[in-house]
Amino acid sequence: MVSFLLVVFLKTPYFILNARPMTYSIQEHEAIQVVKVEQLFNELDNKAILSEVRKKIENGSTKFVIDLSNLNFMNSIGLNFLLSVMKHSKKSGGALTVANANEQVINLLEITKLKSLFQLSPSVEKALKDFSN
Repeated sequence: MVSFLLVVFLKTPYFILNARPMTYSIQEHEAIQVVKVEQLFNELDNKAILSEVRKKIENGSTKFVIDLSNLNFMNSIGLNFLLSVMKHSKKSGGALTVANANEQVINLLEITKLKSLFQLSPSVEKALKDFSN
């Protein structure tokens, strides 16, 4: 019995063993993609989100709002994610706004001297309005 369970475990794909609920959602608001993230410190999750962002860009979307309203903490992996989304959107002629960044995230951007690279907005609504102007 134990050897059977071990064989089933060893033959189970890694992504099934590591299955977790997705930590993001993407909604479109008048051609602007709003990416709401729950956490940004898992490289595998970040790659999944970036893959979705690239698909949106390939389909013509170039404007993105990253909503950090549910994000409590961010580290260098999260910074890398933000830089990657910005790079891909700008490369396609678009733009990125970071909305609802908490004090810890803003401090991290300041400490790393990256704050000036990002358009920050206090809310998704304001970011959408700013893109419309």
